[in-house]
Amino acid sequence: MLLHGTNDQAGTWARIVPLLINRYRLILPDLAGHGESEPKAGGIAISVVVDRVSRIIEHERANDITLAGNSFGAWIALLYTLEHPEKVKRLVLESGGGLARPLGVPLVANDRQTAMTILRAVHGPNYAPEEWVIDTLLARATGSPLLRLEGAMESFVDARLGQLDKPATLIWGEDDGVVPGSYGEALQKLIRGAKLHVIEGAAHIPHLQQPERFVECLTATS
Repeated sequence: MLLHGTNDQAGTWARIVPLLINRYRLILPDLAGHGESEPKAGGIAISVVVDRVSRIIEHERANDITLAGNSFGAWIALLYTLEHPEKVKRLVLESGGGLARPLGVPLVANDRQTAMTILRAVHGPNYAPEEWVIDTLLARATGSPLLRLEGAMESFVDARLGQLDKPATLIWGEDDGVVPGSYGEALQKLIRGAKLHVIEGAAHIPHLQQPERFVECLTATS
């Protein structure tokens, strides 16, 4: 099961699906309040996002899941695993994980310079976006799913990670400017036995920026 990040949707995994579909059963939902999933307006409680993931897993009668998430999706994957450890065989956290630590960039862009800073943090220091990309990010300064999220303070997992007893793989882009590498290192220390893979030529979305290398890390068993 692959969980996307905030302000994203299930289509983000399109580049790796062809590399996995012949070997695995895949479940790729739009998280609550994202893509085609309700609610379309109003607050999105993080607890509701976790509950909707749980409902999907129950509906699909899925067990022994490899649960992978990017950014906010990694946080949701952790929260679900802490609540339903019997369902999860292995956890894969890509560029995220719900620690109470500062991010590397602002969450919202209100001017073009800040938008450029955020985009390069996501895509890499040499990213040169077209103007419409900047305009789209600026438009998200109001009403985006990110701004509708509720319950973050109650959902940080720092104090609970000692409870995890599942194999965990951490995947980070070397140039991630949103959730810096130090965050991944902190997660590795807090999760017993976690393995950390750092991917060159990738930033905050390694599965898009280096899909083949990401799949190697995702499917590695040691």
